[in-house]
Amino acid sequence: MNDNYLYDYVSSLERVLSSGYAYKCSTKALEKFISYSYYFQRVERDRKFFSPTIDDTSLVNSLFTDIHVELKTVPEYSQCLWAAESYLRIQFETRLTFEAIFLYFPLEKMYECFNLYHEMDFTQIIDLFKSFYKNKSILSILLKKYGKSLKEIANTTNIPYATLYSLKQRKRDIKKTSVENALALADFFQVRLETLIEMEI
Repeated sequence: MNDNYLYDYVSSLERVLSSGYAYKCSTKALEKFISYSYYFQRVERDRKFFSPTIDDTSLVNSLFTDIHVELKTVPEYSQCLWAAESYLRIQFETRLTFEAIFLYFPLEKMYECFNLYHEMDFTQIIDLFKSFYKNKSILSILLKKYGKSLKEIANTTNIPYATLYSLKQRKRDIKKTSVENALALADFFQVRLETLIEMEI
């Protein structure tokens, strides 16, 4: 992680989270805004040298398109600042998409962890995330989140049941399955293709 630019990333994500908190935005909607924003997708890819440049007001208003956020009136919420740095450190450490991170560690759960973890070193919250990630595959998480079965996915997508089962059990790497199967799975769950890629962390 490039610590020289961590502050810039944290500041931007904190402003987004604090605005969502102040305007009572759904945490699920906020997770989607972040996961699909051009800015945070750039953060996922280009974190080695320079942080993407955008002023905080433009960033926030590009995400909250239904409301005009007066950013100067939005306070800095401690739990939002801590969550912003936690998510960024997890992303830098794991290289997962924000969408994948939110699937394992939703914003609501992160806020619940604030009281217990905010005075600890950030390695503690990173290790907690890693324990979630190591315990279940991304396909297992998606099946539970949307209440779907492997049989239902197989019938809808024509992906062989055996392929789905091996992906769920982490016996097969999605990077080694066909592009058609990977795209069908991403389309079925309406997630980014990169989100389905399992990482060694």
